[in-house]
Formats: sequence, C-alpha cells, structure tokens
Amino acid sequence: MVDQKNPTSKWSQERFQRINELEGSKQFQDKLLLMKEQMTSNLQWKTATMVGMLLAMFFFALFKLKAIVPILLGIVFYYWPQYMKRKTLFGDRIHTNDEIYINEFLCPILKEVFPEADLTRTATYSMDALKVFSPRSSKFQLFNQLLFHDEKNLTVTNLYAYHIETRIERDSNGHIETVEKEVEDFAGQIFSLKSPISFPGHLRVIPTKKSFFLKREVKGAYPGAGPNEVQIETEDIQNNENYNIYCTDELAARKFLKPKILEWFDQQISKNAMCVYFVQDTLYIALYTSRYLFPTPGNKEAIERLSIAEEYQKLCKEIDLVDELTNIFKGE
Repeated sequence: MVDQKNPTSKWSQERFQRINELEGSKQFQDKLLLMKEQMTSNLQWKTATMVGMLLAMFFFALFKLKAIVPILLGIVFYYWPQYMKRKTLFGDRIHTNDEIYINEFLCPILKEVFPEADLTRTATYSMDALKVFSPRSSKFQLFNQLLFHDEKNLTVTNLYAYHIETRIERDSNGHIETVEKEVEDFAGQIFSLKSPISFPGHLRVIPTKKSFFLKREVKGAYPGAGPNEVQIETEDIQNNENYNIYCTDELAARKFLKPKILEWFDQQISKNAMCVYFVQDTLYIALYTSRYLFPTPGNKEAIERLSIAEEYQKLCKEIDLVDELTNIFKGE
C-alpha cells in the first residue's frame, strides 16, 4: 500500500506534497483544463462521426440522391463548425486521448516519482518470448510500457494477444455462414529485467490446469518439452499441480530453482496463472491479470475526475506491484 504519511517510505510525504503543490498551481490547472477539454472533444467527435455516418447511410437508402441536400446541410451547419473548433482547441495536430493521457498527464507525474523512468505508448518484445507466453496467438498488441532505466533494466508493459478462428454459424434466418472470430488468449502484463545470473540456454515455467474429472494436469495451450528441452521434476507435489518447468540445461536450472523461488512460483501461479521465461541474462514474467496498467479514461465522467494526486497514488500502487513481483529475482 502507498503510505504518504511515513517519511521513511519511498512514497514520502515530501514527494506527495510536491505533487499537491504541482496540482494546485495555476499553470497546471490551466493545462489540466485544456487536456480535459481536448479529451472530451475527442469523445464527442467520435460519437458525432459515427452517428453522422449512420444517418448518411440511412438517408441514402431512403431518399437516394435527394439525401445529398440534408447531408450537406449537416456538414455545413454542424460538422464544419465543430471541426474548426477542434482545430482551435488542438492547434496544428489533433492528439488522441491515449497520447494526451500518457504523454501530457502521466509522464510529468512519473518524473516526480522516478526522474529517470519513461512511459511510452508502444513497446517491442522478442517474438520468441511472446510465443512462450501465448503459444496459440497470431496477433500481439503491446502498449503502455514503463521503463525504469535502473541497474536491472526493469520494464513492464501491457499485452493483449489473440488468434482468429473460423467458425460455422447459423444466422437469424437459419442460413449457415462462415464467420471469423477474434479469440482472446492473453490480457495482462509482461515484466522483463536483467537476471542476477546468466543462464545457458533457456528455462520456461508454464501454468497447468487441473482437470475437474481426471484430477490431473492438463497443459492447455502450452506445449510440452520441445527440442533440446527436459522437464524438471520438483519434489513438492503441490508445485506440480500449478506449473511445469522445462529447460535446456538441467544442472543450471536446479541451481536457479532455490526453494524460495519454487515457493514463489507456486504462490503466484496459483493466483495469476503466471508464466516465466528465462533466457541467457534476461528474465521475463507474464502475468494474466485481465486488466491493464494506466488505462485511458473512456468517458466524460472519468475525464472530469482526473486528478494528478489520485493518479500519483495509482501509479505508486502499480510500481509497488512491480517491486513485489520482481524483488525476489533481484536478490532482495
């Protein structure tokens, strides 16, 4: 938990006071008001554009070429004035709500917490690592990446992964049709950091599912031992119910898999179906949370509630979670 009243806490009262002073300044209040107006304008413009397109299609279907007149009137008396108003509000370039929230709102707060850290809207990860975390997926969307630029090169980013399935369905008229469905495979975070030791080859820890009827492990979408891989058997039966371990160097793996590491795997994987990939000197942790870090406010009410002090507390809690998940691999 974030403790703003404890001066010995890394989230100290002094730092929290700086955040409050920043939020109370006229310069920031003017900037915050502009950001809220821009974000609200984006939401309203998106809705108006969708409604306009639907109405245009309706009028064309109903009145054919006669629909051009009401459509032009709508453009001249509503859409053009709104467009010019947005040009005045944004200036040379219209920014998306994601850009405004991340670049102009969260980044200044982050710099107060970690001056060396960066928050970017996009990220790039090794496809080998992504395929370990979500083997069935064909599409991977990485976004909102937090880079600490510390001695461990710690980063955390959101990942949404999915694949497309072709299905045969029957419509409301009883006709059979072929449709393509987007099937979610992963929604959560990927952590990466420099390992305290170098590992020859790779090691992967994957969650298992326990069959309700057979009372035994099923690997689900995760493959078993691949080429040059062996499965590490642990003596703890409870561990084996939650995860499997595969590696290319069994001796190095057993040196790494200390009892506290195995216990940590068991606790985290049983709660979160976590996946770990250790390759050479880099450690990746995938956490299936079904939520995302730093989500952009999606409606007018959430935009109006934006507060730098509240977002600071949320950010501190997210960083505490990062620390909790990675400290065991930092020798802490």
